[in-house]
Amino acid sequence: MRGTLTRPPAVPDWLPNVLVALLYCAAAWLGDRFLMLELGMDTVLWPQPALALAALLLRGRRVWPGVLLGALLAEGWRWSGQTAGLNWLLPALGIAAGVLAQTLAGAWLVRRHLGAGNPLGSFGHCLLFCLIVAASALLGTLIAIASAYLGQLVPQKMLLAQGCLWWLCNASGTLLFGSLLLNLYYHGWPRLGREAWYEMLAYFGTVALLTASIFIWWHPTMDTTYPLDMLVLPLVAWAAFRFSPREVALALLLITLLALWGTRHGGGPYLGFSAYSTLIILQTYIGILTVVALCVAALMSEQRHIKQELGRQQEQLEQQVRIRTLALEQSHAEVLALSRVDSVTGIANRRCFEESLDGEWRRARRLGAPLGMLMIDIDYFKLYNDHYGHVSGDYCLREVAQAIRGSVRRPQDLVARYGGEEIICLLPDTGADGVAVVGEAVLEAVRELQLPHAGSSVASIVTISIGGATVHPREVVDSRQLIEAADRELYRAKQQGRNRLVIAGRDEATAGR
Repeated sequence: MRGTLTRPPAVPDWLPNVLVALLYCAAAWLGDRFLMLELGMDTVLWPQPALALAALLLRGRRVWPGVLLGALLAEGWRWSGQTAGLNWLLPALGIAAGVLAQTLAGAWLVRRHLGAGNPLGSFGHCLLFCLIVAASALLGTLIAIASAYLGQLVPQKMLLAQGCLWWLCNASGTLLFGSLLLNLYYHGWPRLGREAWYEMLAYFGTVALLTASIFIWWHPTMDTTYPLDMLVLPLVAWAAFRFSPREVALALLLITLLALWGTRHGGGPYLGFSAYSTLIILQTYIGILTVVALCVAALMSEQRHIKQELGRQQEQLEQQVRIRTLALEQSHAEVLALSRVDSVTGIANRRCFEESLDGEWRRARRLGAPLGMLMIDIDYFKLYNDHYGHVSGDYCLREVAQAIRGSVRRPQDLVARYGGEEIICLLPDTGADGVAVVGEAVLEAVRELQLPHAGSSVASIVTISIGGATVHPREVVDSRQLIEAADRELYRAKQQGRNRLVIAGRDEATAGR
């Protein structure tokens, strides 16, 4: 059907197996060509078992036929040139079976005890991985040496020596090249800054220079045979502290290749021994150095991971603390706001008014500005409560307060409940004329509510009386004088018949209609 996306064809199972077999043969050929101490001797390290183990760990058990096929081809090609007729068949089959058994056992033990992740990710896992490799290599070596003995390729008196040699080749090679492949797979290509790349280049240059000095350019005598090969340990520690296990494995490979090349050409601290002893010493040195380097690298990588995890958890904790702090601050602000708001009318309460009056008084004194105030009282509110009830009285009080607040439009002006049915307006920077304008707007706003008031003797609706005053804080002593002045004018408004506005210093009064 047009427009339908089809899934790409799955890779056939035989293709990974063929690829593993080819890589196995290539590893065996490269090992025989570059990892041999002398012609006719066994190679120092076997890279092919490491490739087989890495293939099973990364691709699963479905590639075991490729491991067996590659081992049969490599060992058949190796032994067919050393024996006549079909005598190569038995050792080739035995060694291939040993490689397969070693690989399957090693992969099963790693999966069982270390899980599906990186087996070199922590110190404990790395140490257990080394033990598993050594044990599985011993299994493969026993099968291989037994098949070689049965094929009459290894005499009985050489079984122990040849078995130790093969086991060291197998275990050291699997550790070195297996760790290299696994670290390259799990850590990938390094993503570093320019300075880190410079440090890495300087590090590998130092490793190459020091290793070449020890194993290539140094030709010791019987009197100058010193254990200078241990000088590479600080360099390995440097890589473990500054880089990842990937760089440690690459450094180990560089040290191994230079040490092997230098020893092959007559340099290094292992001269003066027989070829077999030199081979055993070199294998042991590489194996011990690999185990120590991998464990130190895993330990430092684990510490870095723990540090990063602690940093991440600390960041999450700090974020949670910030969120909780913001929530507490918001709750505190809400509580503070509620503590400054009158619950019945929804306007500011007396506490808020007194705090605002104190601040505005000091500001007006500092600037020399006037400060105005309106004192408002609902006419005959007690009779309203007696006639309509306290619930209706609260409703009336709230409506009147909201109407007053709506008519006082400047942000700096404050409308607050002063007590009972009294409402007060604080008007900063407002003279007598401004107070009169605001008072008239308040009278009109309450009148427009048209709230019925059957108990009032001045009107059939709810009305208010207002007393206004203005002072200059620089000319008076206390802010209480402003409140007292507004209260006196409110008293005058009530005396003059209520439902009106009286401003201090003005003879005429404004009455509501």
